[in-house]
Amino acid sequence: MNKWLKVWSIFIFSIGGIVILLIFGIVYSFFSFRASMIPDKKEEEKVISQAEQYILETYPTMNYEISHVLYDNDKEYSDFEYAAVILNIDTQKTFMVYENRHTKQMEDDITIQEEAKFIEQVEPKVNRYLTKTFGEPKSMSFTPSYSTRTKPVLNIRLTNKKEEINEEVFQSFIDYLQHELKVEHASVNFLYENENEGWSTEF
Repeated sequence: MNKWLKVWSIFIFSIGGIVILLIFGIVYSFFSFRASMIPDKKEEEKVISQAEQYILETYPTMNYEISHVLYDNDKEYSDFEYAAVILNIDTQKTFMVYENRHTKQMEDDITIQEEAKFIEQVEPKVNRYLTKTFGEPKSMSFTPSYSTRTKPVLNIRLTNKKEEINEEVFQSFIDYLQHELKVEHASVNFLYENENEGWSTEF
């Protein structure tokens, strides 16, 4: 009897210990998660100071105010964790200033915004060229880079077969992008119906 009582006591204490450890683990994870959602005040102050100096040097005549600090706790942006959101008072447009975690240099996303706007304007022209030259494409996506280290990506899926489009025709399309539409940088990919192969280039 004493033997079984001892076994049950050890079993109960073991289970109890495991339960207590699980509770502590859950509580610790919960508070760690909450802490990761709260921005660091020192980091916010740092990026504000850096942004003020950056704007003074890069846009000395700009009339601006710092709207707030963006804390990227969702890891949406690859280049930074904290960014100062700036309002250009004259244009009423906002942009971000941040320290690029890869280059360790201060930069802003004005050029990225301009790129996205430019792509929005030229996308219909690209679609018209494709439709006129190859027939209506099955799909087309022209995606801005959203980063200073990457290029916009133009993916086009055609209903044509690969042998129907040679390198010269593909290069004519690239020339159109560069010289007619003034696209400075892009990664361009032609994909074909039911085929993994295609034409690709970067410039």
